[in-house]
Amino acid sequence: MTVHIPASVPKEFRNRIEPVLRDRETFCQMLQIKHKQLRRFVPFAPNDAQKRLWQVLDEHNRVIVVKARQVGISTATRAWQFHRAYTSPHPEVFAVLSFHDRSARNLRRMDRAWLRGLPSALQRPLALDSATDSEFEDTGAGVSSFTTGGKGGTRSYDFTGAHLSEFAFYNDPGEVLSQVVSTVGDGSLIIESTANVPGDTFHQLIEGAPENGWRVFTYWWWEHAAYRAPAVPDGFIRTEEEEGLVERFGLDDRQLQWRRSQIGTLGAARFRREYPADLADAFASREATWFQAEDLDQIAGVWFDSPERELEEPREESEYVMGVDISGGIGQDYSAVCVVDVASRQPVYYERSNRLAPHAWAARVATIGYRYNHALCLAESNNHGFAFLREMQVLRYPRMWQDHEGRFWFTSVSSKLDAYDGLREVVEAGIIQQIDHTALQELRGLEVRKTTPEAPSGLHDDMAMATALAYRCLRDAPLLLRQRATANRIEEFKIHKQAAERRKQALAWSTTQ
Repeated sequence: MTVHIPASVPKEFRNRIEPVLRDRETFCQMLQIKHKQLRRFVPFAPNDAQKRLWQVLDEHNRVIVVKARQVGISTATRAWQFHRAYTSPHPEVFAVLSFHDRSARNLRRMDRAWLRGLPSALQRPLALDSATDSEFEDTGAGVSSFTTGGKGGTRSYDFTGAHLSEFAFYNDPGEVLSQVVSTVGDGSLIIESTANVPGDTFHQLIEGAPENGWRVFTYWWWEHAAYRAPAVPDGFIRTEEEEGLVERFGLDDRQLQWRRSQIGTLGAARFRREYPADLADAFASREATWFQAEDLDQIAGVWFDSPERELEEPREESEYVMGVDISGGIGQDYSAVCVVDVASRQPVYYERSNRLAPHAWAARVATIGYRYNHALCLAESNNHGFAFLREMQVLRYPRMWQDHEGRFWFTSVSSKLDAYDGLREVVEAGIIQQIDHTALQELRGLEVRKTTPEAPSGLHDDMAMATALAYRCLRDAPLLLRQRATANRIEEFKIHKQAAERRKQALAWSTTQ
C-alpha cells in the first residue's frame, strides 16, 4: 500500500515518518481523544477490541457491528476512516452518517480535532473545511458527515466508504442503506449500533449474515474493561442467575456488582437491550417463547463465516440423519439443512441458501447426504417440497424418510408441533452440546403467537425448522442404524469439547517480564 507523505515533512525525515503513517496503531497514538473519567484529552491508545475491529475492517468491505453502549467502537471506526483518508494518495472520501444532527456534528468534530492535533510537520492545508466536510488540498481525500433525515441523502455523492452510526435508530434504515450502497458501490461500508427492536432492518441484516455478504462483529458489555465496580460490598453473594452468567461468560464479582447497579437504575429489560451480554440479550423476544432461555443457555453457539457450517467431519463408522426445510429460492425465505449424528445426537453440519431453486437445493442436499454416509433424509412433501422430492428421486438418493404407511412428511399444524415438541424434549434434556450460532438464535427467537412456534416478524426460522425435522427423523431412525453407531459417542464428544475449552484458557503464567 502506497502511503501519502505530506510535502511539509522534511526530506531527511520522510523515510522515518513513512512507517509511522503506515502503521495505524502508531499513527493513532498521535490522535487526541477525551477521557471520560479524567475529563481531559489524552493520546488515543486503542484497546484489544478496537484492534480486533480494525483487523476485520481491513479484511471485509461489509461489516456490521452490534455492541453495548459507550464501549469505544464508534471512536475506533472514526479512527479507521480518518487514517485511510489521511494516508491515501488518492481522492478517497469517507462519509459518516448519524440519526440526528447533534450526533453527526460530534463525530465530525472528532475528525477535525484529530487533524488540528497532529504534529506541525504533519499538518496539511485543506481545500474544504466546514462543519460537515474536510478535503485535503494535496490529494482530494477527506471525510464528510450527514444526518439521515437530510434531504436527498447521499445520492449525489461518490464515497470510498461510509460509516452508519447507531443504524438501528434511523427513521428509515432500509432506505438510507439503499442510498449509501448505491453511493459507495464496492467500497467500505460499516454499520454499527446498539440493538433497538427485534425483527428490524438491523436485526435482519445480522440474521442474514454471512450469506448476505456482511461480516458480523460483536462487542458485549462484559468484554469492556471499564464495566466493573471499584469494589464489591461486604457480604456479596451471587444469585443463581449470576452463577449462570459466571459460567457462561467468566464474569467476576466486580462485573456482577456493576451489572446490579446498572439494573437498579435502568431496569432489567432496558439493561439487557442497551448493555447486552450476547445476541439473545440484544434482541430479546417480547412474546411467549417456545424454548426456555436457561435451557438454550447450556448450548454453545459456533460462529461461521460461510454458508457451509461444519461442526464435525463425517466419521466412517457413524450413521447420520438430516432434516431439510425448503423455500422457493427467490431471495426471501431460506432453504436449510441440518445433519445430526445418530449416536451422539449432536448436530454436525448446517447449510442454508435463499438463492437455490428446489431442484438445485435437492442436488446440494444429496451431495451433503452422500458425504455424511448416505444420511437418512426427512423433507416435507407439500409446498416447495414436491419439486424437491421429485428431484431427489431423479438423483436416486437412496435414503428418504417415510412413515410406516410409506408417506413422505407433510407439514401441518399437528406435524409441526410434533417436530418442535420433540426438539424441545432434546433441548430440555441437555443433550445438545453445541450448535450453529444462527440456528441457536432462531431457536431463541421462536414465539408462540397462535399455535405453532414462529419467527418474530421480519426474521427467519428455517434453520430452526431444519433442526426440528432432523431430530424428528432421528426419532424414527431404524434400530439397525442405532446399533451400528458407536455407543459412547456422547461422552466422547463431551470429553473433546472440555479439552478444547481448556486449550482456549490462558496459561496461569507468563513468559514476558
